[in-house]
Amino acid sequence: MRGSILGSGVAHAGLVVILLIVRTPVTMVVPGPDVVQVALIDPSAPIAPAPTPPPEQPPPKPPEIKPEEAEGVKIERERPKPKPKAPEPDRKPPAKQVTTPPTLAPARVGPAGLSGDLSVDSGNFEFTYYLMLIRNQIAANWSAPAGLSTGGNPVRAVVYFRVHRGGEITGIQLETPSGYEFFDRSTLRAVTVSDPLPPLPLGFSGGELGIHFGFDWESP
Repeated sequence: MRGSILGSGVAHAGLVVILLIVRTPVTMVVPGPDVVQVALIDPSAPIAPAPTPPPEQPPPKPPEIKPEEAEGVKIERERPKPKPKAPEPDRKPPAKQVTTPPTLAPARVGPAGLSGDLSVDSGNFEFTYYLMLIRNQIAANWSAPAGLSTGGNPVRAVVYFRVHRGGEITGIQLETPSGYEFFDRSTLRAVTVSDPLPPLPLGFSGGELGIHFGFDWESP
């Protein structure tokens, strides 16, 4: 019994010795401090400028893609409809200011039964005395037509003419006939034989004056 225990212990001891001899040795690496390389530079040496980075180039443009068809489908935009114009209010032209020419009221002049009145074209003619001179001179040259009978009805004719600066008469015409040819001729003759009339007043700035002479007559 004791011998078996002893033999077993010797066997185990021998096995341990064999394992220690056969085991591969393990190398252990212990980490050391990091190594930093330092380059010594002469402070008097010039420092080289840092290299300039190359300019950035723009990215290349993508190639233009053109449609194969030269003409495409055109979409016309709807044009706005014109707005209806509001009707313009009726604008009446301003009434012209009519200047009433001065009129020499009818008065008995010349032969019995004759009355004469005058009006002028110029609205700024204020020389009434001149119109009276003309009326008296023309009425003195008028005479009633022989044998003319109107049955007691008054007749009227208006003769128009122009008087120039020196009193000359031009443009004699019958403006309003009376309906009696002989009476109309007598009025035209009275104006014609009155040429020339007195010169126009010095205060009148116009070069001529248009006159409308009215002849009113009542046969006896």
